[in-house]
Amino acid sequence: MATPLTSLLLSLPQQWQPVLLALLSILSLLLWRRSSSRKRLKLPPGPARVPLLGNLHQLGPMPHRTLRDLARVHGPVMQLQLGKAPTVVLSSAEAAWEALKAHDLDCCTRPVTAGTKRLTYDLKNVAFAPYGTYWREVR
Repeated sequence: MATPLTSLLLSLPQQWQPVLLALLSILSLLLWRRSSSRKRLKLPPGPARVPLLGNLHQLGPMPHRTLRDLARVHGPVMQLQLGKAPTVVLSSAEAAWEALKAHDLDCCTRPVTAGTKRLTYDLKNVAFAPYGTYWREVR
């Protein structure tokens, strides 16, 4: 008994069958990866995002007002996807205190990029060194 996918593959010209099979494989891999990564992480709520832009299109000309309106909907802690970078937005003094005082060691290191790693000789500069014994000695 043929499934709808099998009958679709058999009805296509022979040169398009590998292309369709490759596209379906890539699509299923992306969907599986997306669903498995969301289950592992406990992320704050946030608005729906567009694949390449994330939430950049929603910020508009006055982002502070847009963030205020989004905080009314999603709460004082929300996640936005700004292009490729996932960003947590804190919209209240209590949330900012909790993140910056109680969990300061979790967010005190700058993100490592290839450019900063190369320009600072493998993060040996005090401004870009990750928090730890080396950073405390150099400081």
